[in-house]
Amino acid sequence: MSELDYQINYAGMVDALQIGGVEGAQAFKSSRTSRGLGTPLDTEKYVRDKEDRPSLQKRILDSMDNVQKENESMAEKMKALKLFEKDSVTEDLEPYMRDPNMKTSGDIAKFIAEFEKFSPKAYDDYGRLSIGYGTEASNINQTMTKEEALIAMNKNIVKARNIVLKAKKQHGYDWTQNQIDALTSFTYNVGGGNFKRLITGDEGGMRGDEEIALMITEYNTAGGKVLPGLTKRREAELKLFEEGYS
Repeated sequence: MSELDYQINYAGMVDALQIGGVEGAQAFKSSRTSRGLGTPLDTEKYVRDKEDRPSLQKRILDSMDNVQKENESMAEKMKALKLFEKDSVTEDLEPYMRDPNMKTSGDIAKFIAEFEKFSPKAYDDYGRLSIGYGTEASNINQTMTKEEALIAMNKNIVKARNIVLKAKKQHGYDWTQNQIDALTSFTYNVGGGNFKRLITGDEGGMRGDEEIALMITEYNTAGGKVLPGLTKRREAELKLFEEGYS
């Protein structure tokens, strides 16, 4: 109904009230009807609407299903961006960085980054090319942003951590989270081969925690020389292994 029609019908109602009597009542009713007032409700329509509308339980389940689909979609996108990777030991999708919720809690990625330092350009690292936070470079001309370097570092942290976790499971070590972090930093820096030598005794048996702790600081050379930076790092890893994060 247009504004003009509304005004006309409203004026008709006023006139009907002024006329009064039966004629006025009929005019008043006619005016109300033309404006949609006093029209009986279509109760069947409301019953149909209620029947067609899903129940509250179904709407809640549908909403939860939509949230799950959104989460799965987000996980797929994060996997595509290499922000998540399957843990080879636990078979779970694990984020690259972990922050154990204990007194020994700390950020292993931050711990490693403090020693590796960031380099946007590839450099010679005692016989191999490195870039970013100590990750392997593809060629001497490679460059890398800090964001790219963090992603590469976290990916290598997962690989190093999985080597440690595999040894823990295979040989029955009862390492705490801070000990796993210390050995992860060690493996990130010197590689899986040296980690295997660290935990393997001279006669081929597996070393205990005390022997491992004694041996960690021995891995402080590169290019045949003792390096102060490596000495400092091994001491920090030893402290993390024995005492946790300070």
